[in-house]
Amino acid sequence: MEENAKSTARPAASRSLSEAIRKARLEEAEHLDRTADLRDSEIARLELLKADLETVFAELPPHDDRFNLALVPSRPARLWIDLFTYAAIDEASGAYLFVRNSEEGRRTLYSSTNVADMADRITRYVAREIVRRERLEAALAEAPRIEPLTAPRASGINLSVVIAAFAIGLLAGAAGLFATVWLTAP
Repeated sequence: MEENAKSTARPAASRSLSEAIRKARLEEAEHLDRTADLRDSEIARLELLKADLETVFAELPPHDDRFNLALVPSRPARLWIDLFTYAAIDEASGAYLFVRNSEEGRRTLYSSTNVADMADRITRYVAREIVRRERLEAALAEAPRIEPLTAPRASGINLSVVIAAFAIGLLAGAAGLFATVWLTAP
């Protein structure tokens, strides 16, 4: 029985820490190469999308500063459209994602593997946002103007009336205090 246990055990020479460290380093290097390739691929695909959108962003009204087409090579890489929305690449499927940040969290507005479809969707989003702002500005322009408050008019209350009211309040307070002390004293 003991001979079977000895024959199945590995010899000590096959277990080497230095060999295990070397293998771990090789595995890590391969993983880093795959990660770097994925990151380079993400950035290259987002650059294609950015190139498709540059003509759209060139047509923006000059006074509209809400939109800014900016590729940020963060992890994950993002192509920012405005302050709240960006395009990114989904790591699992490789699809373009059009994402909006809000108080409720991130929400994917659209997903596609086709760069032209994504550029069309982002163009429609920008157009809708411009129309929405124009509508708000028009509503503000049509709103009735509220006259600013002017300084209050003198109500005709004389200074002597104010002093008399203060003196009466002072005397009433003193009388109340005196009455309380008089009635509670032993």
